[in-house]
Amino acid sequence: MINWHISASSIAMVWLMPLAAQAQQPASEEETPPSQIVVTGMHLGEANAAKTDVPLIKTPQAISVVTADTLKERGVTRLADALRSVAGVSRSSTYGFFDAYTIRGYDAAYGSVYLDGILSEAGVGSNNELAGLQQVEVVKGPASALFGSAPLGGIVNLVSKRPQADAFMDMTLSTGSYDLIEGAIDANAPLNEDISARLNLIYRDVDSFVRNSGQNRIYAAPSIKWQIAPSTSLTLLGVYQRDRDNPFSPVSGWGTVLPSAYGPTPIDFSINNGGDQKAVYNQNRKSISAMFDHRFSDAFGISQTLRYTHRTTYWDRWMFVGGFLDDNVVDGVQQGRTLGRYYYGPYSSTDKDFAVDTRATGKFATGSIRHAILAGVDYRQNRERYQGDGDFDASHFPLDVVSPDYDAPLVPTAAPYSGSAKNDQLGFYLQDHVTLTDRFTVTLSGRWDRAKSNGELQTAFSPRVGATYELVPDLALYGTWAKSFTPQFGSQIVLEKDASGAPSLIGQAPPERGRNIEGGIKFAPTDGTVSGMISLYDLERSNVLTSDPDFPNFSRVTGKQRSRGIEVEGQWRPVPGATVNVAYAYIRAKILEDETIPAGTELQNIPRHNVSLYGRYVIPTGPLANVGANLGFVYNSSRNGAVPDAALYRLPSYILVDAGLSYTIGNWGLQLTVNNLLKERYFPDSCCLDRITPGQPRNWRLSLSRHF
Repeated sequence: MINWHISASSIAMVWLMPLAAQAQQPASEEETPPSQIVVTGMHLGEANAAKTDVPLIKTPQAISVVTADTLKERGVTRLADALRSVAGVSRSSTYGFFDAYTIRGYDAAYGSVYLDGILSEAGVGSNNELAGLQQVEVVKGPASALFGSAPLGGIVNLVSKRPQADAFMDMTLSTGSYDLIEGAIDANAPLNEDISARLNLIYRDVDSFVRNSGQNRIYAAPSIKWQIAPSTSLTLLGVYQRDRDNPFSPVSGWGTVLPSAYGPTPIDFSINNGGDQKAVYNQNRKSISAMFDHRFSDAFGISQTLRYTHRTTYWDRWMFVGGFLDDNVVDGVQQGRTLGRYYYGPYSSTDKDFAVDTRATGKFATGSIRHAILAGVDYRQNRERYQGDGDFDASHFPLDVVSPDYDAPLVPTAAPYSGSAKNDQLGFYLQDHVTLTDRFTVTLSGRWDRAKSNGELQTAFSPRVGATYELVPDLALYGTWAKSFTPQFGSQIVLEKDASGAPSLIGQAPPERGRNIEGGIKFAPTDGTVSGMISLYDLERSNVLTSDPDFPNFSRVTGKQRSRGIEVEGQWRPVPGATVNVAYAYIRAKILEDETIPAGTELQNIPRHNVSLYGRYVIPTGPLANVGANLGFVYNSSRNGAVPDAALYRLPSYILVDAGLSYTIGNWGLQLTVNNLLKERYFPDSCCLDRITPGQPRNWRLSLSRHF
């Protein structure tokens, strides 16, 4: 109850105080989103995730930005694919259509996706629509000093498209592989001098390269901006997303990364049944957001973002591999041909999520030293109710890998369960960006969090200290030290034993903690011909839960992991119309301490080397003016497929080549993109030997657009 009073008072303060004084306020520059530079890598201006207007070259942290134009040029529709050209980011288990990835060697599937600076849902079922985004920002390393509970490797902040001052409308029709049908509209209109509105709509229906799977989506994102006064604005954003998916499931490692007596598993092999027994995953998501901004002067202002989200989820007949029923490995080759399958469903859940972030900024000087202060408080409340069923006797649902019968009746044995969850998090944060000289800046940040889940309470303080030094204009060194925290609710540890050796005192596992030491160089000349950054980091994760060998029903917090790496990102514009983007990451992520897993074991799904190179050229003049072509490739080295079974198998390395052509004449545009041009057979991620995700084979997309 205390948390709610704090949030309510913050809302009242922000919304009422500026309205009383708006007539006396001086005009300020109209709020505009970051410029749409076509860049994957360092953005030359600002990032919303920084929560300040400090240029990124003076921010002691690595932040990569992918703009909407870049996503459009490459024909990207999924977040996991949008991030594959960002150094240090790799795919995790996506289950066909969902957002999952690792950042700097650590899993970021849960608690890493933010929308306009507020935590969004993540994990299984998270599938954000890119058509409604202005840009995607990847904040690498600990972000807890500003955002609270967050994965050690980093977070992803999605920035929504917002109303603009000019009227325009873009319409796009697309077709492509797997019977793709897609229509999209992005319309913007000023309603009067003070109010403008925007609407993003999309309809998508597409099958998958895996049999018995596909996606159908309806997405609508209306928004309206009211310029209440020259220094005061209010933006309302709504989202309606309806998904009717037939997801696919990962396949067995035998026949993919390990040999089978029956040859390689076809890339389109389905674990799920067909016809009216297809796996279903349905989701309805509705949200309303408000973004309020008021400037008291050029130096001081206050902003608030709040959002309410209601989401319902339902799935059924979702099958997963449960080993081979006739398991027989001879000389390293699987002789079995009958898979067992687990049956997941029916399952339904309802989530209600409210979040608010209130922040004040101020600029002042103490003598020759200049300060840019950020102070904020945020609160999040999540309520979930769920009920489900499933049959986890794999022998009930056999599937022949040679002659699969997708019409075999599915008759599960009921094992119903239900429950609810209550989660609250309250945080206070403060940051001072100190300019000591024109070249030397220091950033001091700290945040205190109070997290509560189903009655369990955990608190943490997360500091950050960073500095930048500009060697010459537009070339700066930076360094940072920061800590992160992640609550570990629902896990118990044995604190004391009695004389017989039995547990006598049980406690709650403390939060997982992370530490980062990082340094690098950023370069961003004002002429825009070249820009980029080089980063070196050392991330250490502690208080990791491990199995208690003495008490199987309890955990220990003795685990420790480390990820060290180098990242290089850059952009080069050699001639007018040409852009080259490059990204490289070297990651050495391994286990340092664990009760059951040997020290030195590599972490899962983390390539040692990751390289991406993309080039695009649009002919500026002449008879072929406005003809564009792009070519790129992504390379991932081999990866550990499973922990603790690291010695069992590795995911092989792979190279993906993508290409595209475009032509613009007047207000019309035509674009063709081809992904995986060379038809590489690859497996981007793995959960375990029974869950290997196949990669998409060669596919194409043709789009016709009209600008009004």
